[in-house]
Amino acid sequence: MILPFVREFFADVEKVPAFARAVSQVKGGAARTRVSGLTPTGKALFYSLLHRVTSRPLLIVVSDNRAVEELLPVVRSFVELSGAVSPDAVIGLPAYDVLPFENLSPHPEIQEARATALWKIATGTAEIVITPLAATAMRLRSGNFYADLAKVVRRGELLDPDRLLEHLRVVGYSQVDVVEMPGEFAHRGGLLDVYPPELDRPVRMSFSR
Repeated sequence: MILPFVREFFADVEKVPAFARAVSQVKGGAARTRVSGLTPTGKALFYSLLHRVTSRPLLIVVSDNRAVEELLPVVRSFVELSGAVSPDAVIGLPAYDVLPFENLSPHPEIQEARATALWKIATGTAEIVITPLAATAMRLRSGNFYADLAKVVRRGELLDPDRLLEHLRVVGYSQVDVVEMPGEFAHRGGLLDVYPPELDRPVRMSFSR
């Protein structure tokens, strides 16, 4: 529940002349709008209110992955307080922590975060995206590719276990004996343990013949 004085505060901020001019320019299709003099917290509030007033997807480009980690929870808090969108619609798209010519694999957590973020973008569930400049320069696949990364499994539905296992392998899951980390799955008889990157814990599915 959001207290009335909090909503009144945000309403007052939206009436500030500088904010109103910025919104007017954005809605008018201005090629460039410059806003300066904001503290880091003020910027996070500006982003959330700008999205709420314009009802347009917002891409926030920051310096690096650490800046994404610092800004993401603050913007999520403000969108929740202002009622702009669900905090889950504010996502971070990190850049890889290795360069292409280094012949090294990116950190698994970064790969998982990128896969989840790109899936949300492709399926239209991301409203505000915070990403480093390096990530914006990376070449991506088509939206359909990322939209197909996820598969919805419902209780009681008919499902071919072999096709599900193949899907997990194709999209990059690792098969292990015991699931411990996101991006892993274990298959034993009629049981399948899967740890999706967007969940806090693995899930178990039981298949009956």
